[in-house]
Amino acid sequence: MHKFETFLLFLVASLLCGCTFIETKVEMTKGRFKIPEIENFNGVGKFVPEQTLLKGFSFSVAKAKDREIPMDVSNEKEDFSDSITLPNSKVDFAYEHKTWDFAGTADFLFKDEIVLSGLSFGFNSSPSAFIRGVVGINLTHFESGLFGYFALGQWQSSYTGYQYTESFYDMGDRIPASKETYEENYSGKIVTTAAAGTYASVYAGPAALSGSISMFSPWGGTEDRMDLTFEFPYLFKAYLGTSLWIGDHIKISAGITDYLNAEKRNLSFGGSAGLWL
Repeated sequence: MHKFETFLLFLVASLLCGCTFIETKVEMTKGRFKIPEIENFNGVGKFVPEQTLLKGFSFSVAKAKDREIPMDVSNEKEDFSDSITLPNSKVDFAYEHKTWDFAGTADFLFKDEIVLSGLSFGFNSSPSAFIRGVVGINLTHFESGLFGYFALGQWQSSYTGYQYTESFYDMGDRIPASKETYEENYSGKIVTTAAAGTYASVYAGPAALSGSISMFSPWGGTEDRMDLTFEFPYLFKAYLGTSLWIGDHIKISAGITDYLNAEKRNLSFGGSAGLWL
């Protein structure tokens, strides 16, 4: 059989059989999504002379009150087919993190005249590896700046609900929409997390009062998007703490962290110790 005749037979068969297009939507009723910890950056905590390169290595530990961070999430009302409309319904939605978090960080910072900038590399027990960039000003008794954060790790998720399915054929036919219970569990999924924030410190001598606020989308980088009617919510994380320099090379700090837009408070208490060269 000639190639041209073979092609014609394939074309006719394709036209007779038609192609199938499947549309799906998920109405989530309950979801739990593991997230990483975004490690706080709160500045140096003291005045840094001009043209100084700082290299620091620190270890931190934090204890959270609860494992879950409940969020205000609702499915949006949406017309799925002629016979089915997805309802506007409340989702039992929570991010999950470890109640104990351990992290190690290597910081490399440089002070020019008043501008302080640098990079940090680290890991935590989420588990995740992260890189953080910082730029700000460092004055006699005050410092402030911005930071960006990127993390990569393996997260887990589980959710239940209803899946709506409708099939279409290019010949004009379709299978009526259906609704069935749905359950999904992911383990070891590679997820990227990006964060941005601001920090400020006031200090006198070796003692400082520091704070920071960061915003991040814990599940904003998933490769295979679920057919949901809502976007994963952002988290706003706030930190307030104190630090103390012991000589020129050792820094200790302690503070409290909370998620500002969670449905209930979930305070974390933590501390760190670092060696700076």
